[in-house]
Amino acid sequence: MNLMNYKDYLVIRKQIEPLYISSFPEEERPPVEMFFSFALKEDNDIYGVYDKDSFIGFTNLLFYKDLCYIFFLAVSPEFRNKGYGSQIVQEVLKKYPDKTFILCYDEVDDKYSDNELRKRRREFYLRNGFKDNNLKTCEYGVRYDTVYHGLHQVSFEDYLGIFLHCYGSGVEKIVKKAK
Repeated sequence: MNLMNYKDYLVIRKQIEPLYISSFPEEERPPVEMFFSFALKEDNDIYGVYDKDSFIGFTNLLFYKDLCYIFFLAVSPEFRNKGYGSQIVQEVLKKYPDKTFILCYDEVDDKYSDNELRKRRREFYLRNGFKDNNLKTCEYGVRYDTVYHGLHQVSFEDYLGIFLHCYGSGVEKIVKKAK
């Protein structure tokens, strides 16, 4: 498995962009141009993931203090359910051993019609060594649960700090602690 940083290989955008658009609902992702332009900043990386010459998927990592936020992780449909998602997570954890990782996933609650899928996503992260962070967030009106991997849980202040650091002021209107 090979992680290729978008900053070094701008050409990989042509493989990442369609997967980004098809894997995440519009209300849950920054606009495409913003996503790729911010990835050129110092503390924001997009990695294309390859197995030999095959494009497997991508991940987007945001860095702040001792934290690494796995903002997006997607595996191409033809490679799903073959262990690649876990391999990507493990590669990222190995690449940044000094970081505490955090990520969010759609809130798990029986009120959602797709709650079984939400539970499977949560179980995926728990199988990969993440622990419940006991923090719920709300972004663009979408509620999320969070998990972490590393030395400590992540406070909402640090969670918000990641976005402020990587995207600038104004995000506090979008990223909120869920009640």
